[in-house]
This record gives sequence, C-alpha cells and structure tokens, in this order.
Amino acid sequence: MSPTRRQLLKWGVASGAMAGMGLAAGWRLLPPSPRKTGESTTDLAAALYGSLGAEERVKVCLDYEHPFRQHHNRGVPAGGEWVALLGRESRQLVVDLVDAGLSEAGRARVPAQYYSRILGANACCVALFGNPVTGPFQVIVTGPHLNLRVGGTNREGVAFGGPQVWGDQAGDGELGLPGNAYRGQLERGQRLISSLSTAQQRTVRQAKAPVQTDITFQGASGRFDGIAVGDLPLAKRNAARDLVDDLLGTYSEADHAYASECLAHNGGIDALHLADYSVDHQGGRNVGDGASQIFRLEGPAAVFYYRGEPHLHAYLNVGMDGEQPMSVGETLGDNAAPRTRMDVRVLFEDALLAETGADLAYYHGESVAGRLRAGTIRTGDIYSLESWGEDVTVVDIEGEDFAAPLRAAANAQGMTPRAGQSYRVATTRYIADAMADEVLGPIDRSESGRMLRHAAIEYFRNRGFDPSRPATEEGTT
Repeated sequence: MSPTRRQLLKWGVASGAMAGMGLAAGWRLLPPSPRKTGESTTDLAAALYGSLGAEERVKVCLDYEHPFRQHHNRGVPAGGEWVALLGRESRQLVVDLVDAGLSEAGRARVPAQYYSRILGANACCVALFGNPVTGPFQVIVTGPHLNLRVGGTNREGVAFGGPQVWGDQAGDGELGLPGNAYRGQLERGQRLISSLSTAQQRTVRQAKAPVQTDITFQGASGRFDGIAVGDLPLAKRNAARDLVDDLLGTYSEADHAYASECLAHNGGIDALHLADYSVDHQGGRNVGDGASQIFRLEGPAAVFYYRGEPHLHAYLNVGMDGEQPMSVGETLGDNAAPRTRMDVRVLFEDALLAETGADLAYYHGESVAGRLRAGTIRTGDIYSLESWGEDVTVVDIEGEDFAAPLRAAANAQGMTPRAGQSYRVATTRYIADAMADEVLGPIDRSESGRMLRHAAIEYFRNRGFDPSRPATEEGTT
C-alpha cells in the first residue's frame, strides 16, 4: 500500500529527498559522527550560520518571529532545509548541535530511534530562527517522530524555546513497546500508576485520551484529568518527580534545569495532575483493567504527554507563566473567550467556506491539534493549531452518496443533502486522498488550492475568532 501524503510528511520523506539528489557517495548518505568539541550551542549555531552558502541560508534561516518557531508535531517539517542537502561542514555542525543539546541519556536515545539508526540527521530538516551572532535564536531539527529544539535564549519564558516532541516506531502495536528507545519511560510511568491504591487508580484512569498534539497551557484555572500529585503519599510524589526528571532527562543539563525552575515557579511536581487512559484518541485497543501505555502529567504551565499507543509519540511543554504561553508572529487580533477543539473545528470549516465558496465544509475532528486560548492571537498560534500543513481541497459529491460524518456536518451547517443534487464540499487534501470513503463518500471531482493555515490566517485577520455556529458533538463528529 502506498503511503499517504500525511504519512510522507510524518516520516520526513527522507528517502525521497535523498533519492532526488542522486546520492552515490557514502560520505553524504551517512551522517557524520559528533566531534565532541565542547562548544556551546550558541557557538555551534553561529558556526552553522556562517557555514551556509547564500542559497542554503535562504532556506535554512528564518526570522526569529516566523510562526514556524511555534510549530510542533510528530515529525512534520517546521521549515528549513533537509540536512542531507547541506554542505559537509554544515551537516557536521547540525550533528554537533544536536549532540550538544542532549544529555548523556539523550545521546543514547535519540540516535537509537527507529528512523535515526542509519540516516541520523540526514533524515531531518533543520531551521535556524534568528541570528545567533547578533540576537536571540532557536534551532529546530524535525524528522520522523522528532521535533527537537536546540539552543537559544527564549524570550517568551518557555523551557527549551517551545514544545519538545520525541518518539520511536519500535514495538509498534505491541504491549510494552519491546525494543523502543524510550521503553524505560513507559515502565517508570506504569510502575507509578500500579503503585497507587485501587481507589486512586480509578481516579487516575480516564476513558479516552486527548488528541496527542493538545499540549496548550491551561493556566491556574485549568481543568486537568486524573489525580493531583500533591494528594499522593510522599513516596508516590517522589516517584512522580523521578518520572518527570526522566522525561526531561533527554536534554542538556542547562535546559533541564530551566524546565525544573519553571515547574517550581508553578507549584512544583505537586501542582501536576496524573492521568492514564484506556483508549487512544484515535481508537484501537482498549486496555480495560490492564496497564495503560498512555499517561499524562499536567499543571497550570506544564504538560507531559506520553502516548505509547500504537507506538511512541511523546510531547512536553513547560513554561514560566501559564497565563502567557508562547505566541509568535504577526498579530491577528484578540480572541474574546477560550475556544474548545470543537469550536476550532467550526472555525476551520468557516475558513474553508470563505476560501472556496463551497456548499459546505468538512474538517476532520482528529486533525484539530488543540484549543485556542483567549487573548491576543498570532500567526504562530494558527501554525500550531493547523500543524499538518494541509491544502484546501474542494470535492464534488452527490447528495445520496454522503457518508455519515459528512451528512452530520451538513446538518450542523443547516443543510439537508438531497438525492440527485451534486454538492461542492470544502475539505483538506488528506481527507480527500486518504479518508474520502470513510468520512465523505464517493468523490466525482477533486481540486486543491493553497494551504489551509494561510487561508485560515487571512480569515481570522479579517473576521475574528467567533465561530459561526455552536460546536456540538453531534454536529461535528
């Protein structure tokens, strides 16, 4: 079966990128080893900046306020250029940067990830935000199951400069993730949960996990799944602290220390809530009363989300102020009230309709990456909410052929599809290519346009953030 466009983005399309170069020399195909120079990430980033040719710099170097600096997902490139396409010295410096940004444990874990074992950094894209010689900067390396932030002084007060994402394909679909580079983290989380009393385990266990990319800070008034770590006995609180240290322990000592400082400023480990989940947000196996492979620790300004089902995609986001999360790029306007994920789905459907003039719109609920906070909204917030890089697509479907999800969406938008009539439906290219039969119905014709994030940014700039209709589960599932 051929991979979908979404899968190609997720995997980093490394093989296609390198095949297109016609690589024959092993020195370019295989990544260099780190040189262990002892230089700081700032010095290495400055050296990388200086090593780039004019054309390379146009692709690799982005403005510090570019919305891609806020973007996170499980390997969808956040701008930049393929490392394998850079010159020898630049490739070496990327490898050295990654090595310098990791702890000893991280240097054992990240290169051992399934897609990193052979191609290493060559399977990734690198983007350099800002100028490390003259001002603030951030290096982001994205690859299969990886969104790694290295170096830089983050002026938003967010640990690591933004969310970290890591993962591994090993153990795919198997309980216990055998062979996974991060299996020890799973086992540590399971030991903590299994050590709780029966009543505490019932409080911790939740039915369905939240969408994996939903790691937005909720602030002091947030509502968190599970049980407060501060309500646990001392030994269990210490075990939770050890788990958090393990999750942070992939990264450099300085970055780990600042993340710990952020946690302490917001009540420490005791202010986090611990939850685990019976079923992944995409469905699949229900663990019942057995050990879960999905757990989440969350507080006012921190989220640690370990999703080991069917394989590992894990996320962390830690900041100093949960009321002032990271937000970069052009200001689009003020959002008067927090918007739920289903509200965001309606907003994206509104943007699809405005962009295309179609009869109705369908945006898949599982594609919504998170919630939209109240307050000033910038382009980086939209890049985070529409983090798949989807294209707007219009399809033609006969009314009698509407699949149940599309029919529900039509009803929510005040339309009753009629037999014998063809409708223009605005959606995304991924849905049209990979999920049409399941959620739309038989397609007569399909035509794609610009990226949804760009259409949505224009829509929000002009019309604000009020959804056109209430979001209900019935009307938006």
